[in-house]
Amino acid sequence: MMLNQPEFSLLETILWQPDDGYFVLDYHLQRLQASAIYFDFNIDINSLKTQLDKLTKLFANQAYKVRLLLDSHGEMTYQTMSLSPVNNEKFVKLGMSCTPVDSTNIFLYHKTTNRQVYEIAKAAFPDCDDVLLGNERGEITETCIGNIVVDLNGELLTPPVECGLLAGTFRADLLEQGKIKAEIITVEMLKYSDRIYIINSVRKWREAVLISD
Repeated sequence: MMLNQPEFSLLETILWQPDDGYFVLDYHLQRLQASAIYFDFNIDINSLKTQLDKLTKLFANQAYKVRLLLDSHGEMTYQTMSLSPVNNEKFVKLGMSCTPVDSTNIFLYHKTTNRQVYEIAKAAFPDCDDVLLGNERGEITETCIGNIVVDLNGELLTPPVECGLLAGTFRADLLEQGKIKAEIITVEMLKYSDRIYIINSVRKWREAVLISD
């Protein structure tokens, strides 16, 4: 456990769909458990699975988002929200943060309620839907709400975790399937990209357009 760290909870946001159930659930549970071990939080995975299963009995025939919070004492809270369809034909307006993240910041690597880095970045671009972050070495990392995938020369690339980013669950699934590849992407390389995508396990693929200053 780190000294002088702020109060926070671990967080997972999980998609449930009527025909498929919980999307990439194993990745969510693995990530949550790994973070709980790292921060020395109590966790009962079997109890969590049981509660998630109970929640599905309340769902109607539509998609839902389940927000799961785990505090340091092992207390879990669940929030459910019906999910409206997203217009995948609409580009996400993406700003580019000029303030680099510190790739040694441990909270970049764990999904928690300590989201100050992302909140500050997003506040600087009120007219954009999301903001792309980069580290102190000029490497892009992630956005405030998802991982980034860049189409470069016919390859779909995503930054390695070591650049300073959250290992997303959908990202992990795509990497395992070989649909994307982890490779360092510099800010300069973005100029030559054919397409930019934001991915996460709730909204999956969304194409983005980078808004210049």
